[in-house]
Amino acid sequence: MSTKPSPPLQTSELRITDENGQARICLSATDGVPSIRLLKADGATGAALSLDREGRPSLSFENIGPDAPTVVLEIDGKGAHIKMDRAGGASAYFFLNNSGGSGIVFYDAVGQRRLNLMVAADGAITITPIVPDGS
Repeated sequence: MSTKPSPPLQTSELRITDENGQARICLSATDGVPSIRLLKADGATGAALSLDREGRPSLSFENIGPDAPTVVLEIDGKGAHIKMDRAGGASAYFFLNNSGGSGIVFYDAVGQRRLNLMVAADGAITITPIVPDGS
């Protein structure tokens, strides 16, 4: 005996809770932006997957501590990016742009750019160290 599937559930936001009633997953399409958020025990977002208004995806991961690194993988109008950040300024940024150029950019613990590694679409390589005095 087969059962007929339930009709679709239609809502702009759905929260899935744990056994204690705490929201742990939030599925949303608020303001036309679809997203899935995985929530920590305190209700803060631990990870999120979303599409922007143009339909470009992004995936983000928060860390368990406020000073611990975070990471975002996204597609935007310029290309594809992976950005890792730490509170205070430290950052590493990997990219592949729409014209075929790619690179890695590093920032130090106070947010100063320190190193650029770039490969242009034509294959030209540029390595630019940046010393603390700005040169």
